[in-house]
Amino acid sequence: MLRVGIVGGRLQGLEAVYLAKQAGFEVAVIDKDPLVPAAALVDEFYNLDLIGGGLSAKALVTEFDLILPATENYEVLVWLKKAARQHNVPLAFDLQAYNISSSKKKSNRLFTMAGIPIPEQWPGCDFPVIVKPSNLSGSRGVERVDDQDYLRALMNRLGDDIVIEKYLAGPSYSLEIIADKGKCVELQVTELNFDRGFDCKRVIAGPNTGRKADEALREIGKRISSVLNLSGIMDIEVIETDNGLKVLEIDARLPSQTPSAVYHSTGVNMVSLLADYWVDGRLPARGKLFGGDCRAVIYEHLRFRRGTLEVAGEHILTDARNLKIYKDMFTADVMISNFAETSQEWVATLIFTDETEMAVWEKRNRAIDAICRSFYANRFIDPEPFGEGGVDYDQIIL
Repeated sequence: MLRVGIVGGRLQGLEAVYLAKQAGFEVAVIDKDPLVPAAALVDEFYNLDLIGGGLSAKALVTEFDLILPATENYEVLVWLKKAARQHNVPLAFDLQAYNISSSKKKSNRLFTMAGIPIPEQWPGCDFPVIVKPSNLSGSRGVERVDDQDYLRALMNRLGDDIVIEKYLAGPSYSLEIIADKGKCVELQVTELNFDRGFDCKRVIAGPNTGRKADEALREIGKRISSVLNLSGIMDIEVIETDNGLKVLEIDARLPSQTPSAVYHSTGVNMVSLLADYWVDGRLPARGKLFGGDCRAVIYEHLRFRRGTLEVAGEHILTDARNLKIYKDMFTADVMISNFAETSQEWVATLIFTDETEMAVWEKRNRAIDAICRSFYANRFIDPEPFGEGGVDYDQIIL
């Protein structure tokens, strides 16, 4: 049995652990925080600071068949690269590609050089604009700005290490690719839904999801992989506009959320693919990965507190403790939650599958109703980012 050491037990680590367990691997997590969410789901947990761990940390690396980083701590990533090379242990990570993808400024320069479409950059665009910290991933620090005065104040407060670009409204899609020296295999396109803070609250996958964007997004993936000379995995997020797809960001690491949605839709396990590539040197042909029909999937996060059930971004799981995996509960195929600890306040990730997107939405809606009744919720909220097409609706449970 393959023994995988996952470094980092927060959101990326939770994703990696779930998929590694689904692949049948023996899984350990290493994290200096003893209370990370993934700690409750692994075979072994090592509460260890690798940087300050001395010989015991270096010896630990040799116990694994594969090291999978699930952290954005650059000092740890550099340490892992050196330790893995020294002890000849496969490290599922491309540090060179990550150096570019972890900086939105560097990424945008690469996109411009390669002719890859991105949103208009400030000051060459009108309001509203989106302000993003260059070196933070996901929704952290992201703000929409509608006027010059607030933008000026924000720029004075944040300094120069930000990206300012045109705010675009439209469907958002994600694509993972796995590559060997720039030659990539593109996986499944998924749709992303966001909460009020621009944090991804829901991933949708299925037979018709992203069909119009599929070919163009896969071509973008091939081009980015080639110019990066990528070895390993990368996630690409785009938005669909009247003028085609625009790339919002890339992350040359195992992402959270979308890999589990792809797994439940197609059976393709990205952690298993990474193991095949980094341990055995095998990169699959896309045709062999997606030979059969895919199922429709909804993957989303819920928070219950003070009588309100709310769909929210994955940030709600950051400090979750005592998570457990449940099967076939509230019509969900999988539920990862700490609701058993207290019925008064809990968080959960739910995964639903069915034959079609319409059918899976009906299944999900039945689950929401059942959860609200079981926990005596009197309010259900599914907030979206403000702006074009955005609504915030409350459903009172009778």
